[in-house]
Amino acid sequence: MKADVDMPNVPHATDRRRRRTQAERSADTREKVIQAVIQCIAEEGLVNTSAARIAERAGVTWGAIAHQFGDKESLLLAVVERNIGLIERELAAAMAVRSLSPRERVSLLIDRSWQHINQPSSVAYTELILYGRSHPQGSIRRRQAEMVLTTTRRIWQALFGDLGLDARKLNTARTLASTAMLGMSIQGLLEPVRPSYREELEALKRIIAELLELPPA
Repeated sequence: MKADVDMPNVPHATDRRRRRTQAERSADTREKVIQAVIQCIAEEGLVNTSAARIAERAGVTWGAIAHQFGDKESLLLAVVERNIGLIERELAAAMAVRSLSPRERVSLLIDRSWQHINQPSSVAYTELILYGRSHPQGSIRRRQAEMVLTTTRRIWQALFGDLGLDARKLNTARTLASTAMLGMSIQGLLEPVRPSYREELEALKRIIAELLELPPA
């Protein structure tokens, strides 16, 4: 008679896969939807970014999107917020190197900001900013302005807060840099081929450094 052999308790392949939590599934859905909005705006324009097109690109129903974000306006604000948070994290990682001189910090800020502006997510961001400015709901404009102002202030504080610079000049420089790059980004949308604005960006660095009265490199 054949002896009984103890078989190891081997779980089925499906059991070995950890089931995702509800929070993970929700985060995955949010990411798919935000990417769908970004791609749709970048490729088809904001005017064609309808609820149906977003749902189609994301591979989910509009009901699922509404459950995550609320209405379409809230979804578009979430895309703006995502883009602003992304540039803040990128610059924070770059600023980990504290050996940068003041002028190198200006160069880092302009270069990284412009690099970010040319990504598809920022093309969508620029169109959404323009959309918010013309939107009849004042709450949309105010929320966008609050997010942009709060984040840019944090970024500039992280970059230059330890240099003891004049607060008024720092605010002027921040406003000038932000509006100049936003203006070039908008102008780039009108060109058949998006310009690099290399010389303009180098000039902007010099102007900001001079405005802040930074020592020569």
